[in-house]
Amino acid sequence: MRLLKKNVLITGAGGQLGTRFAQAFATEGANLWLTDQSQERLTAAASKLPATQLLGSLPMDVTNPASVERVFAQVRAYGALDVLVNNAGIGVFTPFWERDYAEFMQVMSVNAGGTFLCTREALRIMKDQGQGAIVNIGSLYGVVSSDPRIYTDCERMNSEVYSASKAAVIQLTKYFAVHAADLGVRVNCVSPGGVFNHQGEDFVSNYSQRTPFKRMAKDGDICGAVIFLASDEAGYISGQNIVVDGGFTAW
Repeated sequence: MRLLKKNVLITGAGGQLGTRFAQAFATEGANLWLTDQSQERLTAAASKLPATQLLGSLPMDVTNPASVERVFAQVRAYGALDVLVNNAGIGVFTPFWERDYAEFMQVMSVNAGGTFLCTREALRIMKDQGQGAIVNIGSLYGVVSSDPRIYTDCERMNSEVYSASKAAVIQLTKYFAVHAADLGVRVNCVSPGGVFNHQGEDFVSNYSQRTPFKRMAKDGDICGAVIFLASDEAGYISGQNIVVDGGFTAW
């Protein structure tokens, strides 16, 4: 119960990782605000949590400043915000030479812009408290390039803009860790490796062979690092990016 009665807000809470993070935080005793652009996904995620630990399920578009400000105003009116998990993110899987500028900017807007907007609003609450923790969700592809040998005859491609946006998330983490230190707020990042989600057989096989652990991550594999960085156990850690990738980036 490392986060007993802590108030936690998770963006993108209706997605695969967001839903799993919410369950992990609930197990640690946290009270949860869930946000997602999709009300349907929010309802599904909320149904997996104890009702007594659900503070609210709030639709939010992380690319829309008014939407973000509205949600955080509701959170502020309720009380403390101890932890923000910036999990909302999107990717595209078409070759870069087919990329149009609108698609490029949409990925940047969600992944980097959304992280900025939510961090800014969370810090406005946390500075008045004198404490808080923010955990951003990056990607191993914000650290290294995707390996084209993985993407052989499958349709799934890693995009240049996804990598660029996640590199931006990692750098935003470092920036805000420095500039929020005097507010008593820690800011860190967790960068997952590839998480299994019923991708094509060819992709899964290639990715697994490229990884020392010989498998893709399970969604539960990512939770430990996120919970740790949100907890008081990481009280002297800020500005760090923990890569949870089964050793992918080690060779």
